[in-house]
Amino acid sequence: MTPQAHSILIVDDSPELAATLGALLAIHDYRVDTATCGSDALRKLRRNLYDIVVCDIEMPGMNGLDFLEKIRQDGRDQEVILMTGFLEQEYFVRAIRLGAADFISKPIETPHLLKSIEAITARLMNRRSKDKLLNSFDRAEFSCVIDPLKFSGAGVTKILSPILQNNLDLPHDTLSDLLTCADEMLQNAFIHGILELTDAERLSEQEDLGEIIRRKLLQPGIAGRRMRFSMWLEKASEAIVISVEDDGRGFDFEAWLKRLQADDNLSLEAHGRGLAMLYFLSDQLDFEDGGRRVKVLRKLQPRPNAQA
Repeated sequence: MTPQAHSILIVDDSPELAATLGALLAIHDYRVDTATCGSDALRKLRRNLYDIVVCDIEMPGMNGLDFLEKIRQDGRDQEVILMTGFLEQEYFVRAIRLGAADFISKPIETPHLLKSIEAITARLMNRRSKDKLLNSFDRAEFSCVIDPLKFSGAGVTKILSPILQNNLDLPHDTLSDLLTCADEMLQNAFIHGILELTDAERLSEQEDLGEIIRRKLLQPGIAGRRMRFSMWLEKASEAIVISVEDDGRGFDFEAWLKRLQADDNLSLEAHGRGLAMLYFLSDQLDFEDGGRRVKVLRKLQPRPNAQA
């Protein structure tokens, strides 16, 4: 990887320091521009494309945190490294919430700055390669058919986790929610659809529950059932869809949805923990084939709020 494609804007009220940092980074083949105040930096950001901004926090007028907040309000996603002689807790929390990429202490240590920029440029290259991958197809899908005699709840999510992490630049909460949905959907299909465990059976002691499951799986009618798992990315809707189908009897999902939507307290336990979690964690929850197939859709963009 070469850094030549990456451009950096340095923002510091000291022209001398900005020029010195600019010369240093130019030696390492970065394209560099400088600004001596927040308002000047904003004008340059609106006219030019920069990959990284290195900005001082303590500046007269618009300080570094105000500048960072402003560019986020403008919808800009540049990686921002903040420079400071000291960092109070209040500043630190605000900077993290605004998406600061790193903090560099003054006086600037060149190896530290270069290491931070190199880490960010590597992340940018990785992100762009993932974007290129996403633009190469309209839909990508992973599917499998699961034999209940060989079912391991963690098995599918262990496969999914690296697929999602290595090919999509997902926020941590989105990745976590998708894996949680997949796990809950499979467990629900196994316990309710395949085994048809009663409430009393599910509340048995762990050892007793294991024996109940073992005996049920000895029944040909149950052992012959299957679960079908699919996950696909829809480019047009910028969403990931997870579908789990089982060969069970289904359930009255319409009554369940009505009860859940009418409950102001939105209790997980009152409506079945697994299904209620799907409702909260997804942007869309659908039931098909009499409740035997459950589908969740999760947008790739951050979610400001859960379902209402």
